[in-house]
Amino acid sequence: MTLPRALPRLLAGALAALALISASVTLGPAPQAEAQSNYRVCGVWNSTSSRGQIGTGLIVKVYKGGGETCAKKLGFMLSNYGSAWQGSQAKHSFVMMTCEEFGDRSGTGRDPDPCYGLDVNAIYKFTSPNDRIHPNPASFSWWHA
Repeated sequence: MTLPRALPRLLAGALAALALISASVTLGPAPQAEAQSNYRVCGVWNSTSSRGQIGTGLIVKVYKGGGETCAKKLGFMLSNYGSAWQGSQAKHSFVMMTCEEFGDRSGTGRDPDPCYGLDVNAIYKFTSPNDRIHPNPASFSWWHA
């Protein structure tokens, strides 16, 4: 006789459990970050705390076949570095580097891939925890002279 009274509560509990199971099956585990394999980055920076690392500077994301675009943007960034970072000048550069390598060497991260937040052919200022003079948490902001 107590079963008919408890039935609505049992049904509600079963429906809640079914909803949780459905949500976890639908959503599943978070997807692995995928690299933007068709893009590369070119950039300039001033200093770094250790050999092989990249410090704070300027970066541009280009299509992987865009070596000419990279060269033009690199020339612009070298000429205008002091406008972006007052009192400083670019001493180092990199060309057509994968986004993953840039993330690893600059300390800006690999997961998520730093290129996902960058527009193609736009120049960005970035800060790096690997900078020798001004280490800062990783960040990107659109920039133009």
